[in-house]
Amino acid sequence: MRQRQENTPPSSIHGDDIMAMDGDNDEELIYLGELDDIQFDDDEMVDEMVDDQEEEYDTGMERPEDQSQLAFNKHTGSVFCCDLHPNGKIAVTGGEDDKAYVWSVETGQVIMDCVSHKDSVIFVGFSFDGVYLATIDMCGLIKVWKCNLENQEPWSVAFEYEADDLSWGLWHFGARVLICGAVAGDIYIFKIPSGDIKVLQGHNIRTDCAKIFPDGVRLAAGYEDGAVKIWDLKTNAVLHQVPNGMHDTRVTAIDIHPENNLMASISTDGKVVLTTSVNGKVVAQLEAENDLEAVAFCPDAQLEYFALGTLNGSITIWDTARQMIRHSCAKSEEDVSAGVTKMTWIKDQLLTGCLDGSLRVYDGRSGERSTMLTGHWSEILDLVYNAKENIVLSTSDDGTARIFKYPVQNDND
Repeated sequence: MRQRQENTPPSSIHGDDIMAMDGDNDEELIYLGELDDIQFDDDEMVDEMVDDQEEEYDTGMERPEDQSQLAFNKHTGSVFCCDLHPNGKIAVTGGEDDKAYVWSVETGQVIMDCVSHKDSVIFVGFSFDGVYLATIDMCGLIKVWKCNLENQEPWSVAFEYEADDLSWGLWHFGARVLICGAVAGDIYIFKIPSGDIKVLQGHNIRTDCAKIFPDGVRLAAGYEDGAVKIWDLKTNAVLHQVPNGMHDTRVTAIDIHPENNLMASISTDGKVVLTTSVNGKVVAQLEAENDLEAVAFCPDAQLEYFALGTLNGSITIWDTARQMIRHSCAKSEEDVSAGVTKMTWIKDQLLTGCLDGSLRVYDGRSGERSTMLTGHWSEILDLVYNAKENIVLSTSDDGTARIFKYPVQNDND
């Protein structure tokens, strides 16, 4: 997410010795290591407000064609974050209005209003198995809800905690473990639903991003001063750290190669650092354009690519082994003007969320733009793809969230 004004945020698991996962029995889920003795410390009116908000966003320019299947407009401010339930039928969004809503992707009907948040909601997400939903706000209120998909009864709060001001959150991809990064630099790790807690103590500098390694037992975290640390989730220790000076400014994003052997970190000054995951050795420091915002390794094992996106509109696909640009995707004047805020691969296709509100898809093999999805009229703040339903959910500064049917690519193309 872009840096925003104050009070507005913008492989298999080797887990036998770390955790055991049982989707049906919470008590059999073994937590990551020891706890180290850490102590637990009405619709019409809304529609009118949304209409007013849309007028506020309307600058007199013609809005793009709305290609979305559904537009969700219950929020009354920027919509910062989103997620889709693993079943692809339910969405959750959080925003500037201190609200998080759970809603149907087919009808847009609100299933639940996640009440009681005190500040902008900066993270929403379902656990890997879809059993729990986490909603987190800027001032540090963390709420985890037990998902109730069987009837119309309200979802109950399974866990609640108030931490320091928070900057990000994420779920573990294979365990009911929630991880949150604090403005003060600490990283909180919670077992859900018991709430057992561990804290990875920072160095009093804001942490801005993080990524779990595919092995499931390590976490890479980036900080405002350019530091990147690799944490062991079992021992709470820092295994490696990117050497000082590799990044001189804020680390905006981190991604890990799907084969678990390489990490890429990027910073606002245009530096890309590739390090090995085994010993933290720096493989390369690459110079890209300033305002780097997104990095993503291609998950296709046959394509050794990673992509970079900048706020000034540059989109490049790099050859990982040769450490050189393979394609400069944003070749036209139209593309160059659309800075990138979010980026993810869908097989060999690169999906980007842009400052102009569009979703642009580029072919990883050719670098050519294959399609563009429109509907939003202001910058994309978050996006997520669900393969089961083949849909994309995006959120925007325009106060809406939208569901798009993702274009099906012909395997022979």
